[in-house]
Amino acid sequence: MSEESHLPTVLIADDDPNVRFLLSDTLTRAGFAVLTADNGHSLIQIAQDQLPDIILVDLMLPGIDGYEAIRQLRNDTRTAHLPIMIVTARTNPADVVIGFDTGADDYVTKPYNDAELIARIRSLLRRTTKRSVRNPLTGLPGNVLIAEEIRYRLQKGDAFTLLYLDVNEFKAFNDAYGFARGDQVIRLIAQLCERAQQLFAPQSIFVGHVGGDDFVILCPTALAANLSLWLVTQYEQEVLPLYDEADRQRGYLIGYDRAGNLHQIPIGAMAIGGVSSRPDVTVDELSRETAAMKHEAKAFATSAVIIDHVRLR
Repeated sequence: MSEESHLPTVLIADDDPNVRFLLSDTLTRAGFAVLTADNGHSLIQIAQDQLPDIILVDLMLPGIDGYEAIRQLRNDTRTAHLPIMIVTARTNPADVVIGFDTGADDYVTKPYNDAELIARIRSLLRRTTKRSVRNPLTGLPGNVLIAEEIRYRLQKGDAFTLLYLDVNEFKAFNDAYGFARGDQVIRLIAQLCERAQQLFAPQSIFVGHVGGDDFVILCPTALAANLSLWLVTQYEQEVLPLYDEADRQRGYLIGYDRAGNLHQIPIGAMAIGGVSSRPDVTVDELSRETAAMKHEAKAFATSAVIIDHVRLR
């Protein structure tokens, strides 16, 4: 393995070839490996293919501008965790605020001081290493990015629905089969969510992993019902091989619920609660309402989907 393979990689996205050359030279001399893109489309493609350690983005990119490029990178599970720094000639505070709302982590303005830029890049890399933006089991965006995505869509005014997914009686499954098999269930849910994303609307669906067996999906409101029903149906079918044959034949586990009561637990049940966005709702309000809707869905012994207080299944 070459020594260069250990160098942190910086992806520079700027349409000015002189800026790309100067930045590349500065960063190479500072001990970084460098990738470059001259437009928003190339930025996204290179980031997905090469997974750099950090991305420097000019806001005024041709094709897809910097704002939308950041937005798409944050909406892609492959690149959602990457630290992003805006490097721009725009000094209007409103531009910077929009950049942060879209998902950027830091910014510097042109003309920049080389030593300061390098220090800021190293600082951002250290901060990103310490914080957990992706769930370590599934690789999906965690709570920080979930909150950012909800906030962004609310500010943009998109008509979207926040879906909250949870497995019924997951503790009983872990008690019966152990945490290793429980992790297989969690990975299965993550895979199903990503498949749903690709099947229904890859560019407008966001998938996040809150933790444990709790997942969230943000999707256009028009897709929420069909997507939820598809997820529940697929989960019920694909989780069955993770149960022992005797339990599959019987149709339930015998175990303790969270209250410590011994009872029969139906196998393969998932609860989905959803709440649609509306003007003036906050991130916290929408999150609490969706959690309450999911709680309603979990009250049923079998799989249930409840969106905006309407039970679809």
